[in-house]
This record gives sequence, structure tokens and C-alpha cells, in this order.
Amino acid sequence: MTFQPPLVLDNNNGDTAKNFPISLDIYSSNSDMTELHRLRYRAFLAAGWIKENDVGTLSDRFDGLDTTVTIGAFHKGACIGALRLAFGGTNAPPLSMPCEDEFSNEVDALIAKGDRRLVEFSRMAVEPTLSNKSFRTTLYASLIRAGMILTTASHVDVALAAVHKNVSPFYQAMCGFEVLGTSTSYAEIEEPTEFLGLKSRALEERRKQRSGFFAFSPEEIAAAETTLARLSTRGSA
Repeated sequence: MTFQPPLVLDNNNGDTAKNFPISLDIYSSNSDMTELHRLRYRAFLAAGWIKENDVGTLSDRFDGLDTTVTIGAFHKGACIGALRLAFGGTNAPPLSMPCEDEFSNEVDALIAKGDRRLVEFSRMAVEPTLSNKSFRTTLYASLIRAGMILTTASHVDVALAAVHKNVSPFYQAMCGFEVLGTSTSYAEIEEPTEFLGLKSRALEERRKQRSGFFAFSPEEIAAAETTLARLSTRGSA
């Protein structure tokens, strides 16, 4: 399945959409995601969050779970962006989301309040050599938009994300995420982290307030539902 962003954000020169078209594809846990994992490694290494390794890729056990899907962004055949969605909550196996290791109390509190279906946005990565600000902004937002479509199609109650404190304001301003908790590190990354949450009804209200970039068509939601159902039964993208 392919998502095509409807327009460009932060476009000052008027030709970003023409010069930098983006396509986004969905991958199951059984798909070949080597290029996505190589991009993730390059991005995290450039940010100073991980150390070099011999294989030049970055992955973990959550990439191999049936409850995980990943979005890959491509430009001229090259992988330039990636975002992982790890589904969890009462209908998923225990510890199916990375955040359950570091923020278990916060996750348990959400479930106790009746938010049964959860998804964590994780491992966001963008090609570190991209220098065009308009393109980078659109790429980030396009990945989040695709994640929102999949979240809506999955009837999720709350979307979650554990992000670096420095980029947390982007998620809060762009999508309306709220801070649920904080930590001095997350997984193998020794950096200040904020744990963010966004209820589905708040997401819907946020979408109505934002520009047309985050508008979803019924056809997009239906296509996402079909794709997720196919991935769950076939285990391939």
C-alpha cells in the first residue's frame, strides 16, 4: 500500500513538491526492511544516539513482532524516512510496545482508564544528509500523517511516542500530543526522553483544526484497513 502526501508543508519556494516527491509504503514484521534499518542506523548514528556497529543497521525484537508494522518513505527509489508502529493494549500480547519497558506505570494507567487499544510511534528516522528544510518538514509530517491513518484504521484509543526532549515540542505542536512521563534515557539511547500520548478523539479534533495536509479521505482509511487485514493474515507487505 502506498500513501501519497496531498501537499507540502513549510514550502517557501513553491517547487518542493515537484522536486522532492515522497511515496510511503507499509511493511509487516516479515517484510525485508534492510533498507529501513540501514536508514535508522544512519540517522541515529548521525544524531549521536548510538555507537557504530559492523553491520550498519539498527533493529530490535519489536521489529519482528506480528503486532508491528513499519512505514518507509522513498524518494527516487531511496529510503529516506521510516516510522514504526508497535500495537499494544489489552488485545495484544504483553510487552509488544517498547514503551512498556520504561513507562509501564503510565501504560497501565491508560488501560485502567478504559483506553484498551494502544499504538506506539517509534524509531522515527529521516535521512541525515537531507538539507532542504521544506522537504525535511514535509517528510516528518508525512510519516506522522501515514501513522495517523493507520492508527485511525486500527480503531486505536491512544497513540503513544517516546521521543527526545528536544523534538517533543514538534509532536505537541504538530499533532497535539501531551506529556505523560519523562525519563533520563530510553532503550539504548542515553538521552532525556518525554513519553507522549494522544487520545483518538483528541486526534480527530486536532485534524479538524489543522491544515488540509492532515485530512483523511474515507478511501484512505478503507485502504489502510484492507492493508492491515492482509498483513495480519499473510505477514507480508
